[in-house]
Amino acid sequence: MKKVLVVDDDHGFLLSLQDMCRERADSFEVVTAGNGKEALAVLGSQPIDLVVTDLKMPEMDGFELVSRMSRLKNSVPVIAMTAFGTPEMEDRLMDLGTFQYIEKPVDFELLLQKIKDGLAAGAKGIVSGVSLSSFLQLLELDRKTCTIMARAGRRLGLLFFKNGSLINAYAEPLTGLDAAFEIISWDQAEIEIHNFCRNRKKTIDAPLGFILIEGARLSDERGEGGVTQDAGMSAEEADDEFAQLDDLDFATGPLPPSTAAMAQSLEQGGKVTLEETLNAAPGVNRMVLVAKDGTARIQRNIDNKEFKPFVTYVAVAAEKIRGILGYGELPSHIILTQEKGEQLLIIPGVELSVGIEVQPGVSPTKIIAAIGPALAEAQQLELQA
Repeated sequence: MKKVLVVDDDHGFLLSLQDMCRERADSFEVVTAGNGKEALAVLGSQPIDLVVTDLKMPEMDGFELVSRMSRLKNSVPVIAMTAFGTPEMEDRLMDLGTFQYIEKPVDFELLLQKIKDGLAAGAKGIVSGVSLSSFLQLLELDRKTCTIMARAGRRLGLLFFKNGSLINAYAEPLTGLDAAFEIISWDQAEIEIHNFCRNRKKTIDAPLGFILIEGARLSDERGEGGVTQDAGMSAEEADDEFAQLDDLDFATGPLPPSTAAMAQSLEQGGKVTLEETLNAAPGVNRMVLVAKDGTARIQRNIDNKEFKPFVTYVAVAAEKIRGILGYGELPSHIILTQEKGEQLLIIPGVELSVGIEVQPGVSPTKIIAAIGPALAEAQQLELQA
């Protein structure tokens, strides 16, 4: 007999569902768990054919449970219970065929039918578990604020959600909308969820539905079906495999230090500080972080006495020019090329400005992408201080 795992911290609901299924369903057995941790223990101890989970639970909620399930070798279809359902969202999730939801308070008859449909579809090979695209739609549906770390083979990407909206993304060397398209195109990505938005800067305005469609189109164009198979390749084999793919050269080598530092900090449950991010940025000769009062908050290799004053001067000049010309915002960055090929990258800010001398051959825009989230958060903290 097939087994359905129902996860909810409402003990009365679990008992009612078990009683209903005993009376009206003879094709499956209900197994229960009170939270995500208990559910993972059940999944590890016995075969489960379908999971029904609440999203709001103590210890481990439904989002983290689903993200953990994305890393299991076996593929289990999921039905999520949420208080934020809409007919439009239901149509979109139904079209995916891999992920469904039901509104709370739960209609027991409707839930029973969804369970039967899900088990039948799974037996026919239609339902294949939890996909990244369906998981992201669930975040939108539940208006979740979080950071998603997606892994596919050697590739790593970060997606930042605020109140259910995708506001930014990173997949070195790509940022913003291009990075979101790239990450969505990865097939069978493993998902990790962290319940804070690591990025405060909104660079993506496109609807999530559009991003998912474009990501799927990109995946089809590239023939991304074998993403998970490259995990065991040697570096040389991976280079040959990905050489023909435009825009994916960053995926064939080790993770860039900036992304790796962010990922490691997320995995350890912490947040990457601006100083850690600046120190991890590749190709930096020297750098300084200057507050609006002229004091140096962070500095490295500042042996040239004129370096900090020049960074301060450029930042102040940028603010004056903004006021004279009537622009709403400061320039996002200023790049000056030196005689020997080094580039001076200055990022002016209302509260904090950064000056970085970049080694020849290193792209300043990569450094901007790497430090952007941490710098935006530091700016916000300065404003609140």
